Amino acid sequence: MDSTTCTSDGPWGATGTDQYFYFHDESATIKLYPAASTSSRPWSMNARVYLESSSTLKSTTPLAGVEQTHTPFSDSVLKLISRYSLRRLLIRVGDVASTSITNNNDIHDDVEQLLREERARGPSGTSVLASFIETENEVENHNNSSNNKRQSKDDYRYKYASLLRYLLDNNLFPPCGAPLDSVRVRKHGHSTIVQPPKNETKTKNNVVEVESFLAADAGTFCNPGIHALLLSKGAKTGEGGWGAAANNGACHPEENWGLFDSLFSSSSSSSSPSVVLSDLLLRSSLDSILPSSWQSKPNKRHSIWIDLDVSDSCYHSQIGPEEDECMIRVTRGASYQIGLPSPTLQHAGGNEQRRVLNLSLGDLILGNKREGSKAWYPCPLSDSSKVSLYTPIGFTNKVAAGTGLINDDTNGNTHGGKSEFNALAWENGYFDFGAPCTQLYQNEQGSNDGISSSKFGISRTVQRPLGLSSIGTIVSVFRYDQTASQHHSASVKVESFDVLPGALIKPKIHTLRMVLYEGGGAGKDRFIPPLNTNECSSNQSSSLRCSEVMLSDLQNHNLLLNSDGTWLIERTVMLTPDSSLWMMVDFDEAYFPFQKFPADANRGIDAFPSRATFSIEAATPITLYSSSLLLLPPVPDMSMPFNVISLSCTLWAFVLGSLLNILVKRATESVKTDFTGEKEKRPIDKLKEKFKDKIGRLRSVFRKETEANAATNTNETAEMDANK
Repeated sequence: MDSTTCTSDGPWGATGTDQYFYFHDESATIKLYPAASTSSRPWSMNARVYLESSSTLKSTTPLAGVEQTHTPFSDSVLKLISRYSLRRLLIRVGDVASTSITNNNDIHDDVEQLLREERARGPSGTSVLASFIETENEVENHNNSSNNKRQSKDDYRYKYASLLRYLLDNNLFPPCGAPLDSVRVRKHGHSTIVQPPKNETKTKNNVVEVESFLAADAGTFCNPGIHALLLSKGAKTGEGGWGAAANNGACHPEENWGLFDSLFSSSSSSSSPSVVLSDLLLRSSLDSILPSSWQSKPNKRHSIWIDLDVSDSCYHSQIGPEEDECMIRVTRGASYQIGLPSPTLQHAGGNEQRRVLNLSLGDLILGNKREGSKAWYPCPLSDSSKVSLYTPIGFTNKVAAGTGLINDDTNGNTHGGKSEFNALAWENGYFDFGAPCTQLYQNEQGSNDGISSSKFGISRTVQRPLGLSSIGTIVSVFRYDQTASQHHSASVKVESFDVLPGALIKPKIHTLRMVLYEGGGAGKDRFIPPLNTNECSSNQSSSLRCSEVMLSDLQNHNLLLNSDGTWLIERTVMLTPDSSLWMMVDFDEAYFPFQKFPADANRGIDAFPSRATFSIEAATPITLYSSSLLLLPPVPDMSMPFNVISLSCTLWAFVLGSLLNILVKRATESVKTDFTGEKEKRPIDKLKEKFKDKIGRLRSVFRKETEANAATNTNETAEMDANK
């Protein structure tokens, strides 16, 4: 289908001579890879699925600053880029971090697939990366400020917080699983990282990247969040997130057309049940017979993402003849792993039998448990809607008729490569998920000769020998492991970014030290370095070599200190095959204000992960993230405030009660005196009365004793007279 052109007479009512070009593309990419073999199953397959839906708007006039354009994009998107001058906005939600990846040369991916895999990778939890274009007014204000660097960072933090509030208010962010308020107001130790201005595209304006993440608070997938990010309509009819904002219902979501709306409809009708995407992301639809090595596979991340990309020309007052058109692209995507059925024995001619894996499109996209979904209806406004199937080396893929295969031979076979299917060529505009799609079998001699693979990895750990809340050491490692049958082995360029959070710990940057290990399996993920670097340096028989590296020995490095004590460390280094670079920084414990502790204080607080970009010659760079550190600052006794308040209130109750008792009693006597007319006695009179009373009591006591003595004497006298 040709691109949709909207002029003043078009369906979106553009004004004047302005023209808006709208493009919509859908793609489902399935990468097959062999699973662990057993005695009963010589070979089996698993798959990683990438689903993406991209909407692109091009204009001959700038769109930033224009609120009512009547374009296929909603006003919420146009206001977003106008208000915040965004170059890119990348929102990613994933269950685990992309800590390692194996880069094989047996499959030559195109640029689109490499970018798709790059978007699928990311840190654990929810991450929001915003690239702001630095306007001329902002540059001038920051240059005139006495403390321009700090003022610039604070301004972009406030701008970033306002952006998050806008996303929440306009249903452009998952409404569950990610409490962005803790990032907006910087609660719970979460850091917002502002990087220095960059100009990698050599344009007139610099770009400032601001990034934050929530690891523990957003590591789950929820249906409302998936609706907000991916589907064209929300939980209720008429609502919508990025799907509705990108095409304004152009794909007729009420009919469940389009990639995500067709596969994961929000319809709750029992007659047309649907597969829930959260089940796939939470791995509940996987085959129960998956081998134990499934969890050890690299790139086991399940994720969803939104990528908003805006060209620089959209922010110009007018577009010159030599400038590109204003382009706004919104990409919605999801990535997950599925288990495929087991192969079956079939006759291969004569008495020979071979194992064949018969797969339908539903098996390839939704896995074994796909009850309810029956067909895929491509978006009728799509310029391209295709399915790409990658087959490993050593396997032949025989495609069934009617699947819209683009690149095939006379028999419809593809040998260890890429197969593309044109969804727009399907008969009746849809494809039945239960219909046969492809047949996969193993070649008699599958060879991997001449194929090399490079495995990149990054990790970050914390060592606290004296306890969980004591002093310790942060260790950041990135690895390069290459196994090749060829003699040529290239070095890799690593650009790393580490954050030492000053709010959670007190980094001692003068203790920073780096050690480079080469050979002896140093590039493997299970490599354990010796306790003393002199051991590998002095041992001549060992293939392991190690050397200490100074910051001046690196190709490039940059240390930045934020106002809250956070250190940002950027490094660039070249690594040879089978090597790893270890960085250690000591720190002291930091006492966190109890007001900023989360509800589960004894769990700890997640720190920002490390990031590294690996580049080999002219290949596309690969960015990996380490797992987030769980740091536990010294936690006070949270019941102590209650105890202090209780004791303080008890003391005040005693003092105030006694004072109130005295005041009330005195007031009562005063009222009684006024009522009876009696005069209040003076203190001296009261004292005299007490003195007289005491004397009277003493006299009465003496009188009683005298009378008693007299009576005793009388009795004695009477007895004496009687005896005479």
